[in-house]
Amino acid sequence: MLEIQELNFHYQYRRIIRQLSFQVKPGEILHIVGPNGCGKTTLMSILAGLRREHSGTITLRQTEGHILADRRTQVEYLPAEANALFGKMDAMRNLQFWMELRDHKPSVDAMREELARWDLDHPLIRENFPVERFSTGMKRRLALARVNLAQVSCWLLDEPLYGLDSRGIATFQDMLEKHQAGGGMALIVSHDTAPLQKFAIQTLDMKQEPSR
Repeated sequence: MLEIQELNFHYQYRRIIRQLSFQVKPGEILHIVGPNGCGKTTLMSILAGLRREHSGTITLRQTEGHILADRRTQVEYLPAEANALFGKMDAMRNLQFWMELRDHKPSVDAMREELARWDLDHPLIRENFPVERFSTGMKRRLALARVNLAQVSCWLLDEPLYGLDSRGIATFQDMLEKHQAGGGMALIVSHDTAPLQKFAIQTLDMKQEPSR
């Protein structure tokens, strides 16, 4: 379970996040909404450990109730305006790098299976073709493949549908459904709400309390 209590963050003289509290339980999806500039992306970066909150607590508990000393071991972050990919590397090397970073032994079969799920397992695409030459949608699909291979309980997805066509959106829905069914949590910022309507989700308005 992810639990946030009385979180505060300010930038210079502006309070971005004020006394924010909410919970996300295993198997739950939280859709974070609010107007531009209300702190949605700032919140995601704080939860990912890229920014430090000024006060409040962030706790991530494993299923047996143990509190993780470093929540980043069970959090995977997909930023809104970046895919966390290395442009000079090909698709396979990108996935291998991220799996090794999490101390997972890279499996060629597992990586190729994931690439195939996203229509990226073509011999002219998966190897010896730098990611910097991918289209916007291809980069986003590869980034989502990275998230899916991370084997963590908590996903932080900021505009995950950006650049995806209808086939990519369907693949994302399947990926999210399996993550949820396995007890995974997901926090999602997305202006494209239609693909999320098939899921039972919580909504967190950055100006209000969470509602079901």
